[in-house]
Amino acid sequence: MSGVAGVVALAVGLAQAPYTFIEGQVPANQQPDGNSIVIEGAREMLVIDTGRHPEHTEKIIAVARARDKPITAIINTHWHLDHATGNARIRAAYPGAKLYASTAVEGALQGFLARGVEQAKASLDDPAVPETRKTDTRLYLNAINDPVNLIPDQPVRGTMTIRLGERELQLHLARHAATEGDVWVHDPASKTVFAGDLVVVPLPFFDTGCAEGWRQALAEIDQLDFQTLVPGHGLPMDHATFSSYRHAFDAFTACADGDQPTASCVAIWRQQGAAFVAMHPNPKYTEAALGYYVDQVLRVPAKRAEYCGKRVAP
Repeated sequence: MSGVAGVVALAVGLAQAPYTFIEGQVPANQQPDGNSIVIEGAREMLVIDTGRHPEHTEKIIAVARARDKPITAIINTHWHLDHATGNARIRAAYPGAKLYASTAVEGALQGFLARGVEQAKASLDDPAVPETRKTDTRLYLNAINDPVNLIPDQPVRGTMTIRLGERELQLHLARHAATEGDVWVHDPASKTVFAGDLVVVPLPFFDTGCAEGWRQALAEIDQLDFQTLVPGHGLPMDHATFSSYRHAFDAFTACADGDQPTASCVAIWRQQGAAFVAMHPNPKYTEAALGYYVDQVLRVPAKRAEYCGKRVAP
């Protein structure tokens, strides 16, 4: 089973999954929320990614309250704010929750996240900016001005284990992939991988991505014995569907690494990643985004140097 069928079959079975899946929404007029996962132990709860908007994060808190168990740990797969802004809200409700994440967020707070501050402040005073965008802007400014809820108190610097009662979750670190440091989680007991934005439907988001390290991370995941993979955006998929995603990713980024026309690279994803393109209501969005990433990120030496941790040759 693969492609759309592999995703649909697993989506139908989510009610029986050993975790609660909270799908992130991608509304047309707002910034998105990433997927969140709530895993229940005998006496406590663990959360993987916390979303951006209060409405999303409240769904996480509602699960913990319904089970009458505290959230004692948060894992951020990466520092993108659609996966981490909800940290503060959850820790306000559960102050004892420890934050596990890579230290890449520290550099992001000084670099990528800091670059938009002045423009963001100006947009709040602009009457032409819609209120929905201003709401997202306030969330962004509040988050980066509250680094204690983004910087981990339990840094993930390599493979490590978290115990949740008798259950063991394995945390892995992918360096220079979707971000400088991506944490992905393997639950051997349920044969589930929680990949964060290492896997995104309908296409990978390369805004801070390094294709070389990303390919290595996907190859490492593919070698594991798992049945279900939960992406950072989109519905859970089976192993065969993930493998097809990985092969499409490898082919697309290999094209971007070469000198073929941008349209040829876009066509590769449209063909080999057709099952994922079909999961988005607007295929033109996918083509435009892929073309942008080839021309404005993957083939820009300065960005490749920044995101891959390498110097550009003079």
